[in-house]
Amino acid sequence: EDGGHVYVSNSDRQNKRGGVYAMYFDKQGDVVDYKMLLSDTTRNSSGGKTPFNTWLSCEEYAQGQCWQVDPEGRRNPEMTVLGGEGGNYEAVACDDRNPLQPIFYVTEDFKFGALRKFTPVEGLASWDTLNGPGTTEYLVFLDDKTFTWSLCDDVARTSQSIYFPNVEGIDFKDGVLYFVSKKKLMLYALDLDNNTYTTSPTNGGLLGSGEFKNSPDQLIRNEGDFLYFTEDGGKTPGVYAVDSSGQRFAIFEAYGKQYFGDETTGLAFSPDGTKMYACFQDCGCKRSGEGDCGCMLEFWRNDGRSFDGATMNLKYHLSE
Repeated sequence: EDGGHVYVSNSDRQNKRGGVYAMYFDKQGDVVDYKMLLSDTTRNSSGGKTPFNTWLSCEEYAQGQCWQVDPEGRRNPEMTVLGGEGGNYEAVACDDRNPLQPIFYVTEDFKFGALRKFTPVEGLASWDTLNGPGTTEYLVFLDDKTFTWSLCDDVARTSQSIYFPNVEGIDFKDGVLYFVSKKKLMLYALDLDNNTYTTSPTNGGLLGSGEFKNSPDQLIRNEGDFLYFTEDGGKTPGVYAVDSSGQRFAIFEAYGKQYFGDETTGLAFSPDGTKMYACFQDCGCKRSGEGDCGCMLEFWRNDGRSFDGATMNLKYHLSE
């Protein structure tokens, strides 16, 4: 309301110690508040944003669920219908081309998982959309070029185990659904209107001195030409991007033994695209998953332009 924005991120802690936190920025980009929005959940992973400006947080364990959170804190969090009977859920994307019937896609980080599609009953899309009636279908690859949606999750689980095991990040833009498999080290681009798909490897071939050899994790398709990835593991975890021509870029990487095996998470952009946010899950902690660990980075360009631009001269500062 005052021209600021909210950065929402998940906590990947075990045994009901996870949740969702929000950092509030004013219109100058200064932090003015920080608070917890969801508690008593487990291993909250990437999640995603809805067209009606709520946040979805996915739990990544066998009985995990997908929770809807109000970034403004005006409504109490609620479990949605997206998680069904439970699973190792990772991320959510939304095809919002029909504003009266946004379609939601949920990934499952498990070899025999099932990428699910939820189509709600058509009507005014709101918080209640994700607690109401609809149809759940599951992604099935027919061959190396075509796919379909099935009502049978067993068929979908077999398909995922063969073609795209352990799906992580997912996003949607202009009729194309993007997602990555951390086992295959592969990016998948599904043409939702024609039921065809293409694949491309996520590792190797970066411009400059960067390297991206480990598991792709979060996936963000920004408003411009770039598709951004975070990385789980390796000696130089970072954030990477690929443009529409297929050129690949290392946006930033961490060097130093304290970052070996770390994970970049929480990738997001300010509404005007001029700020990029990302986190390290452990940030040099002696033990992975310690409660006081983790750090957040804020990046911006020297020329003040959006990250959708053609050149990227970056600065950053660290928040712990």
